[in-house]
Amino acid sequence: MIDVIIEQVNAKEVFKRGELKIMVSIITNLSVGYDIVKVKEPRDTIAEIENVVAPEIIGYSAKDIEVIDTILSELNLSSSITMPISVSVARAASNALDMPLFKFIGGSFISDLPTVACDILKDKENKSLFPIISAESIEEIVEFYLRIREELKNNYILAYDSYLCDNIFNEISKVSEIINKIKEDEDLEILLGLKAEKDKIEGKNLENIDFLETNEPLDFDGFLCTEGFYEESDFIKVNPYELGTISELSYYINYINEKELSPIISGENSSISHIAAGFKVPIVRTSIMSNILNELWNIERNIANPSITRF
Repeated sequence: MIDVIIEQVNAKEVFKRGELKIMVSIITNLSVGYDIVKVKEPRDTIAEIENVVAPEIIGYSAKDIEVIDTILSELNLSSSITMPISVSVARAASNALDMPLFKFIGGSFISDLPTVACDILKDKENKSLFPIISAESIEEIVEFYLRIREELKNNYILAYDSYLCDNIFNEISKVSEIINKIKEDEDLEILLGLKAEKDKIEGKNLENIDFLETNEPLDFDGFLCTEGFYEESDFIKVNPYELGTISELSYYINYINEKELSPIISGENSSISHIAAGFKVPIVRTSIMSNILNELWNIERNIANPSITRF
């Protein structure tokens, strides 16, 4: 079998969704893989990728992702550099093998897909409400978001990716009523989630909240998700682009599962859809304006018997 040898490693500035980002490209003898990511210093990052990383991984097989990831981890670079390179190498390998990225990451028999939780209402302090939908398909999740946004537009002002209010705690009952109506009409199981810092929650009435996302653990009668690793939680929120490589992300997700907790993948990069599916992550937290939901819809069409995570 012909191997997939890395021949070039390139990076360039791109303008995407109103922001300056960089595109990392891995060119092999058989394929191309890429990833787009936001970084603090685009030109410095590009120079580091092309002058430091490229000489170290050119000539290696893109299929040997763990070998590549080990090399990347030994270079002591920022995860904002190493993860997009790792993803780009994996994409190049999967493209050469004519398979989707999620199957290259997780194997050919992947059938479980995550549900997608997007903020639907935010306030001035960035506290937000979001649904977690136990649906039969990604298509049903898409249809839910179309309906909930239609309902919310009668009461709130839309600002890019979600609607806005003055104080999220004053709106919980109203949004809960809207969610309950959709649950009855569509026969869906929907949890109402709240994202807020721990010090903003204490003393507040959360009886209509089923899922709480916060920075540290606290007493809560429902599903608790924290931003760091706390064994008092039910879920641990993980941003792949704050970790080093795909391999390191895999180890961390396995560790979370071994502790009988559940990982949640957070971010807006479209590769997150494939990472979540490949590693069987139950929930993706993202923006409704990202391409993640649409990419998961495409993944669903490529799976023989897809199943959405249920709660």
